[in-house]
Amino acid sequence: MSSKSFVLKLGGHLLFIKPNSFIEYCKVLDEALNETKRLHVVVGGGEKARDYIEIARNLGLNEALLDEVGIMVSHINAFLIYSYLSKEHEVILAKNWHEILSALNSSKSIITGGLIPSISTTTVACLLAEISNSMLLYATDVEGIYDKDPKKEPNAKLYKEIEIDELINVMSSSQDFRAGKYKLFDMHALNIMKRSRIPVRVFNGIKAENIIKAIKNENIGTIVYYK
Repeated sequence: MSSKSFVLKLGGHLLFIKPNSFIEYCKVLDEALNETKRLHVVVGGGEKARDYIEIARNLGLNEALLDEVGIMVSHINAFLIYSYLSKEHEVILAKNWHEILSALNSSKSIITGGLIPSISTTTVACLLAEISNSMLLYATDVEGIYDKDPKKEPNAKLYKEIEIDELINVMSSSQDFRAGKYKLFDMHALNIMKRSRIPVRVFNGIKAENIIKAIKNENIGTIVYYK
C-alpha cells in the first residue's frame, strides 16, 4: 500500500462519457482507496453543469450566479461518489473550505466539488494538494498536456514532461474564464502549483483504471516539473 498522499482532480465530463461511467468510476475509486488510504477527490460538474450554466446565461444571470450553478452540480457529483465510497471507507463530504480544513485533521479522505465562484475545481484541487502536501493527479479526456488543443489540432505535441513556466505559457495563450469555460489549467491553479512546487501528473482518465496506474506512478500522461 502506498503511503503517499494524493489529490485526484476528476473531470465531471468523464462521469457521463458512457451510460455506466459514473458507476465505473465509483468502483475504481473504491479500489484506489484500498491501494492508498490518503486519496482526496475533487470532482467537477462536467457537461451537466455546462448545460445548466447555459440555461442560466440565457436567463440573464450574472457570472457569479452562473458559477454557483456549476458548483451545485459538482456537489451532486461529489455527494453520489461520497455516498458510494462511505459504505466501505472513512471519507468526508466537504462543501466548503472550512469543512476541508476540519477534515484534514482526521485521517479520512475528502470528497468535494467546487467551493467559491470564480474558482475552478482545478484550483480547488491545487489548493487541497498544497495544504495536504499531496501529489495532484489530474484525470482528463486527453492523453496529457499538449502544446495545442489536440481536439482541434491533429499535429499537437504531447509532452511527457513539462516545466511549470512553459506550461504557463502554453495555457495562457488560450484561456476563457467565463463560468463553465475553464480549460485544463487556469492561472489561479498554475500560480498555486508554481508557488508550492506541487507534483502533478495529467493523464487520460477516460479509462477509469488509469487512476490506479497514476497512483502506482506508472508512466502515463504528463509530469509537471520545476527548475
